[in-house]
Amino acid sequence: MKSVMYHYVRNKNRLYPYYNVLEKKDYINQIKQFSKKGLIKSYQELFLQNDKFLPTFDDGLKDHIYAAEILKKYNAIGIFFIPTSPLKNNIILDTHKVHLILGKVKGLEALNELEKYLHKNKIKNFYNLKKKLQFKKTYKDQKDNHYKKKFKKIMNYYGNLKLRKKILDYLFKKFAINIKPKDYYLNKKEIKHLVSLGMIIGSHGESHTLLSGLSYEKQLKEIKNSKIFLEKIINKDVEFFSHPYGGKLTYNKNTLKILKKLEFKLAYSVEYRDISHKDIKDKPYELPRYDCNLFKY
Repeated sequence: MKSVMYHYVRNKNRLYPYYNVLEKKDYINQIKQFSKKGLIKSYQELFLQNDKFLPTFDDGLKDHIYAAEILKKYNAIGIFFIPTSPLKNNIILDTHKVHLILGKVKGLEALNELEKYLHKNKIKNFYNLKKKLQFKKTYKDQKDNHYKKKFKKIMNYYGNLKLRKKILDYLFKKFAINIKPKDYYLNKKEIKHLVSLGMIIGSHGESHTLLSGLSYEKQLKEIKNSKIFLEKIINKDVEFFSHPYGGKLTYNKNTLKILKKLEFKLAYSVEYRDISHKDIKDKPYELPRYDCNLFKY
């Protein structure tokens, strides 16, 4: 099975200057191509070794209504992994603030403003040098330029997490970004609509935080609370999970213990290869996924 990971599926325009977008026409062409080789059409097929394609969607974005409706036309299913803090707290997640900032300004400008903020506020030791080295190769396969990659790595991996929110809020105002959560994320009614189309809802944690940087107790809270919240919305068990940020360094043994404890069936990471029978049997919480941009459309 080839599991394919999607995020933004939308048309680029000056009002929504997002980067790393798969345009709608390209998404349609991609799903059409996948359908010729076979798309997953039932829950049972998720646990079988096969040569079909499984589309998966991270972050609970508004874009995913359109994506799900296209899959429905092919009688196919996808898994939609939803972080719950935007729904519970009416916020834009830090990871998406990073996206929106880099959609509005160049990476070098974002870095310069970050450095000015740190200097002005006399903030020292913002960077965790051990984590900087640990995540050195992160984003190496992405097409973003050096400065965008550096800004993302700082904010997502090795910048001080306690200060991150305050800094990102400052940059949001500095760059005049006025995106409202209700216009960015799926709401409860829309999540129920996905279920009515036959789609599967999975957990993506509460706040899209790097799980490997959290204690066991904090990881348990992130995953358990998200699962319970989503189950109340859809009135079904939430059995699938997607590791925020993906990749083997983004989760740890505690994460896997918690997924087992909470009786998740499968969990997906990011590793560019097919899912084998051995993966499903021996490592059900570390299933590989391809990035959608690796496929021609």
